[in-house]
Amino acid sequence: MARRLGQHFLRPTSVARLLRVIAPQPNDVFLEIGAGRGALTLPLAAHARRVVAVELDQELANGLAACAPSNVEVVLGDALHVDLGALVPGGSRLVGNLPYAISSPLLRRFLDMRGHVLDLHVMLQLEVAQRIAASPGTKDYGLLSVLYGLWADVDVPIRFGPACFSPPPKVQSAVLRARFRTQPRHPVDDIPALESLLRRAFSHRRKTLENNLRLSYHNLKQHLRLLDILGSRRAETLSVVEFAKLSKALSGETVDDG
Repeated sequence: MARRLGQHFLRPTSVARLLRVIAPQPNDVFLEIGAGRGALTLPLAAHARRVVAVELDQELANGLAACAPSNVEVVLGDALHVDLGALVPGGSRLVGNLPYAISSPLLRRFLDMRGHVLDLHVMLQLEVAQRIAASPGTKDYGLLSVLYGLWADVDVPIRFGPACFSPPPKVQSAVLRARFRTQPRHPVDDIPALESLLRRAFSHRRKTLENNLRLSYHNLKQHLRLLDILGSRRAETLSVVEFAKLSKALSGETVDDG
């Protein structure tokens, strides 16, 4: 199961580097995604109050539960479907070695836990981590960059080569760190509308913003002009705040496709 999902387990010699970045504290409660054999779970448990470890593979989950200390709870389940917020109290922290094949939907799901978890440290393929942490004006900047940039302070504090894992992946890996903000960088009333705008804006990256959006919204040119956003710009040049303002302005302006 782990190999099918693209999961690679961090070797014990590299865990100490990761722990220094996470900096667990005695009162911390951690929600861990993709616990595997417990390479991170057990050291975390030695430094934190409690660890709730979610693992999809039953054999791995059973093996971890058999050797885990009393402050570790192993949950057998799919992190894409389990009610993650119900597993830990508010103010917890999230960590994980994410299966690379499903990292993007998991990252989107973790955004819904803002306000419930303080931060996240998750292992990803380096290119994916760089996309999430990308700044406006760069080729990596996209939908998840905007959403994470709206609700979190994001960086990539540490990288790991293939030799740090078993089995070694064919790619470079990195930890994405996101510290969730108490308030977004700009108010957003309709999150689905913002995501719809972002999907359309980034649908053809070489096209201008106006060309990508003109068939989807009434009065687009007027709203762009009022916001002082040139329609000739590409989506990757707009800041998080500009996207949030544009989404609010275009509320109710969606063209009926039916």
